[in-house]
This record gives sequence, C-alpha cells and structure tokens, in this order.
Amino acid sequence: MTLPNKLQEIIDDIASMSREEKLETLIAYAESFPELPERFKAEKEKMEPVPECMTPVFLIAEKDSNDKITFYFDIPKESPTVRGLASILLYGLNGCTLEGIISVPADFYLAMNLHEAVSQQRINGFVGVLSHMKQAAVKAGAG
Repeated sequence: MTLPNKLQEIIDDIASMSREEKLETLIAYAESFPELPERFKAEKEKMEPVPECMTPVFLIAEKDSNDKITFYFDIPKESPTVRGLASILLYGLNGCTLEGIISVPADFYLAMNLHEAVSQQRINGFVGVLSHMKQAAVKAGAG
C-alpha cells in the first residue's frame, strides 16, 4: 500500500509508540489543530457533516491552482481525541492530489495500532472522517 508521504511518516511514528505515547501524541495533535478560517465560520452550511462521529464534525475541501487539496475542519475544542485523530488526517493529507487522497485505504490506520489508545467507536468515527474527506476532495476537484 502506497500512502502519501506525510501520512506514512505519521503512521510510522505512531506505530512504534506505547499506549501512553499514542495518547500524548493525540493530545499534541489536538493542541496544534488549526482554527477554522473566518470565511467558513459564517458559511458552515457549506461544510459537510460527519454523522459517523458522535462529536459534531464538519469539513470542507478546496483545490488550489496546482490541483492540491486543502481540508478545513470545525470540531469543538472540548473533543481533544476527535481533534487529535482528525489532525492526523489533516496533516497527513493536506496538500495531496485528489488521486493521492482517494487512494488511501479505509483500513490504513491498522498499522498505527490505534486500538491500544482509543475506543472502537472513535476509530469508526476516524474512518468516517476519512470517507467524508474523500467525498469532499472529489467535490473540490470537480469544482
């Protein structure tokens, strides 16, 4: 399986961590989670909801002039685990091409052994976020 380089680096780093290190890393990712740009705050209805997550998660994608996709998320600060997991996808996939994003298999996370640190419910949401990111990327790529 060939993954975008940034995502593969994140996977490789997390895979070798202990449960405690994984949790600390998720918190660090959550703390570095970027704020939603103002232009999307007023037009949240244009953002795609991720119903697989119990936490309210919304996302949108944009394609730049080089056909690279950038994602933006709106996730409450009170949900650090969800923000941390979404950050993995955000940092791993921002700046990739549509082809690179849609080629990421739904089970790519298995190599990270996330089940050691988070519940299956959180992992299901994580997979849902990836699925919606792919949909948003296709929409951005078409527009």
